[in-house]
Amino acid sequence: MAYIGKTPIVGNFQKCDAITVVNGQAAYTLQVSSTNVVPESVNHMLVSLNGILQAPTTSFTVSGATLTFASNLATGDVIDFVILLGNVLDLGTVSDATITKAKLADQIDIFSGTSLTAADLGSGVHIRVADSGASANASADDLVIEGGDASIGLSILSTGGNGQFIHFGDDGDDDIGKIQYDHGDNSFRFHTNAGERVRIKSDGTLFIGKTTTGLATTGYEFNPGSSTHITASGADVLLLNRLSNDGTMVNFYQATASEGYIGVSGSTVSYNGFTGTHWSRLTDNSKPTILKGTVLETLDEMCDWYNLEFDVTTTTQDKDGNDITETHTEKIPHVLTDSQSIGDKITYDHNGTDYEATITKENDIKHMKAKVSDTTDAKNVYGVFNFWEAGEEGYNDFIVAAVGTFVVRIKADETIAKGDLLQSNGDGTAKVQSDDNVKSSSFAKILSTTKIETYDDGSFIVPCSLMS
Repeated sequence: MAYIGKTPIVGNFQKCDAITVVNGQAAYTLQVSSTNVVPESVNHMLVSLNGILQAPTTSFTVSGATLTFASNLATGDVIDFVILLGNVLDLGTVSDATITKAKLADQIDIFSGTSLTAADLGSGVHIRVADSGASANASADDLVIEGGDASIGLSILSTGGNGQFIHFGDDGDDDIGKIQYDHGDNSFRFHTNAGERVRIKSDGTLFIGKTTTGLATTGYEFNPGSSTHITASGADVLLLNRLSNDGTMVNFYQATASEGYIGVSGSTVSYNGFTGTHWSRLTDNSKPTILKGTVLETLDEMCDWYNLEFDVTTTTQDKDGNDITETHTEKIPHVLTDSQSIGDKITYDHNGTDYEATITKENDIKHMKAKVSDTTDAKNVYGVFNFWEAGEEGYNDFIVAAVGTFVVRIKADETIAKGDLLQSNGDGTAKVQSDDNVKSSSFAKILSTTKIETYDDGSFIVPCSLMS
């Protein structure tokens, strides 16, 4: 604020209560509104005695709230007034918009409950709740928040639906890096080189290199409690490297128990616990009870799988607020009805949005339908029944064990020995081949005579090596 003439002195000026002179007394108590007051110093007082201003220290002194004259006063002396100046260099209340950065001699220290020197921690702003006894790293001491034993934190608050940001910039781009929390969908987003690279959805799903779900979009998708999706374009999807020695590369667990693994030994890679399997389906798409190890035959009818294909377009914004669109093709399994054909278009609700989807057929050339073997010494044994597959709504697909080790269902009362070759008995069970010559109808060899399970009809399963 500008002034004409001399800038006024600012202080906490107070006029003391009237003092009555006592004959032969030099010391008097200073009060304002009947309350004792203590001056800043003897030099912060104006004292008038008998109409004459007194000289500080020479004519009077002060100690606490006591004013003492150099000599005792006598009857007839009059103490005209005592004015307390306060500290004329201090401001009681600062006027709005009166202090600028240029008037600050040093950085500002913000503290609570204790004093703080400018050089305590770091070279910038220091917010101290309590003394931690720690020191700030020189590369990150421009803003220090310090606390003691209790937890401390930093909050960024706004109204619901808005986003909050921390930007990292340089002389070429003011937000080339960014951390963002979006209250619209409660997602956490991390940006590098002016683009979003990582997103954490409200349910904990983590995206790296992509922002939406879908195998058709390159990047990583980690779903808590569910599957992990990794998609690459024109490159290896996953590289595994074990250093120093041979051993397990990948271990497979079910219900916390190891069921098999892929290992490496020199230049040999092996799948231990291996059973080679295939998809199949009954010709009428039914789902009857089939016992594990039941012998199956192939049919001259292929398994058909159909999908609904449609494009999903997502829109995000770059750092300048411009829309960035990304389109990928979704494929959803679909059971073809009698009235539908390949190429038909139907409306499909995907995650709450209707899309025009086209019915397509998967390009599968190797999976045929099967039946429980009803031909004695059948040459077209596919393998043995493993389990019904779950997850493909509308399709009753099952898994056929065809190569590797598995169990085979042997007919009741059959005498078996290790090394025996097996053929179809024509009723879903296997029988021992009459000789040891491998034939087109031979599909397995008994590895152990241990009966894993005996069924109600007397048939039983034993470990075998499959060679369908």
